[in-house]
Amino acid sequence: MAAVRLRKAFRYPEDSDENEREELDEEEQERVIEQLQRQNDARNAQYNIIFTAIPLLSITAFISPLWNASALDRLCSLLGILSLLGTAYIMREFPLHPDRKGKKPLSVDDERLTLVRNSLIPVNSGVCALLGLYFFFGAGSTHWPAVYLVPGAMFGAVLLAKEVMREVDLSALKDLQYDYKGA
Repeated sequence: MAAVRLRKAFRYPEDSDENEREELDEEEQERVIEQLQRQNDARNAQYNIIFTAIPLLSITAFISPLWNASALDRLCSLLGILSLLGTAYIMREFPLHPDRKGKKPLSVDDERLTLVRNSLIPVNSGVCALLGLYFFFGAGSTHWPAVYLVPGAMFGAVLLAKEVMREVDLSALKDLQYDYKGA
């Protein structure tokens, strides 16, 4: 006799007992949240190192014009170096989640640091715009005119990386955690 085929009754996936999952108890929730936090912290540390090192390495493109170029190229190279240093500082030292408590700075040094942090992004944006204008209108005499776009590209990449790192916020996950206490 030919092969006999037995048919199984069709079931929707949500009707299946195999796909039914158990809810996590409080300890398991804590363990999962802590594991996700550790993974997120490790990934943020990697991003921080990479996106701090790239602008610092890009400074090497601006060193040569400091000695053997026109005065305007020297000035633009110096601005490029300062912009890349500022970009690396933004990546390394700016907090991902600013203090939302509204506390005032404790000392004069803290006030100065806050002023520098508040003005660094707009000033760096302006420097990158100036270097971009120099690329489009006056960098025809240099050997590598596209080098003046590097600070803007690095600045944009760092701001994008900071935003991606900021989007992962596990505090919302902790708010969803239910407080089940055993019987």
